Amino acid sequence: MKWLRLLGLFPCLVWAGGNTPDWPASWKGVESGEQAWIDKVPELAARADVKQAAGLEDALSMALSKNTSAVLGALSIIDAKEWPHMIGTDIVCGIPAELFTTDAMVEDFYQRTRLALLRTDKGATCLWILEATYEEWKADNARKAK
Repeated sequence: MKWLRLLGLFPCLVWAGGNTPDWPASWKGVESGEQAWIDKVPELAARADVKQAAGLEDALSMALSKNTSAVLGALSIIDAKEWPHMIGTDIVCGIPAELFTTDAMVEDFYQRTRLALLRTDKGATCLWILEATYEEWKADNARKAK
């Protein structure tokens, strides 16, 4: 009889485990800028813990120059609601300098993302944050050089 009860719980356990996102695959998908992955961002944001949310925001930053309008659309959804651990535009639109190993990589990210944001009329706030964090990054580098 006990085994029958345990077997009755098995579908619930499988369902609960099967509903968990594969976070590394999700980050890679979002980072690719593919529309289908960007469309999943609000659903992923609702489930993310602190580490997962940071990874998701990093992936959105990297996707910003690849699919600007989709990322800005996802950010408008994230910014309009309260998510447990997502910050949104204030993080995604900044320079994610910690993801890059060289200054040249940061410069390349900045130039690609800046040009992508200049091509849309919906990216003004994001562009402003990008510019501000880029200037802050340059100032930090100048202080370190002294």
